[in-house]
Amino acid sequence: MRFGKWLGVVLLWLGCGLMARAQAGVYIGYSATRMTGITCFDPQTADPGAQCFTTNPSALTTPNNHVNPSGVFLGGTYDFRNVGPVRLGVDLRYNHDRANKSASSGAGGLNTTGANTVLAGIKGTVHTPVKWLKPYAEMAFGWTSSNVTEPFGTSISFPSSPTPPRLYDNFFRYEGFIGADIRIAPTIDIRAIEFGLGNMNRLGSTGTPGSTTSVGLQSIGAGIVFHLPTK
Repeated sequence: MRFGKWLGVVLLWLGCGLMARAQAGVYIGYSATRMTGITCFDPQTADPGAQCFTTNPSALTTPNNHVNPSGVFLGGTYDFRNVGPVRLGVDLRYNHDRANKSASSGAGGLNTTGANTVLAGIKGTVHTPVKWLKPYAEMAFGWTSSNVTEPFGTSISFPSSPTPPRLYDNFFRYEGFIGADIRIAPTIDIRAIEFGLGNMNRLGSTGTPGSTTSVGLQSIGAGIVFHLPTK
């Protein structure tokens, strides 16, 4: 009986020690992502507002085959180890992005382009003399489901429909992030800014023939972080 009590005390002490060294949190924010290098399926479009040109000599602007979807992101982190001045952790996030423009055609409308993303990564937060400032860097890998490279109004499943649902492709995605959190309370940080740079590559051959298989990514975002109390 006495041994059991001592074992309970030791386990409680170990658990408290681990919690003191670990840091768990959740966050939510808003970001915008530029997706670039997308094949245009409207090479004869001459309207500069369409922003979809390839080799058309009468186009009034240079090639501009990109789109800038934006939306909410949310996730969770668990920091578990110090390596010198860096606090290492794991990060899991989800992005829900939409745009009212197509990058692959001159079409537009509500939520014309969509992208749903899940990423997991390793994050390093740097300890600085300024205790309330938490700069960080992260490398993340994951999956995106998106119709960004598909022509507007086409679908393999509904080829005869005049307005079929657009085909969503699967992409392997990798993205590096740098940013800074600012502590405003023991349990709350403001994610003042976050920049991302990466790429996504289509998985399989389900896309429309001739559609882009590799898409460049540039992102910017901000948000708020809720975590366990810190000193």
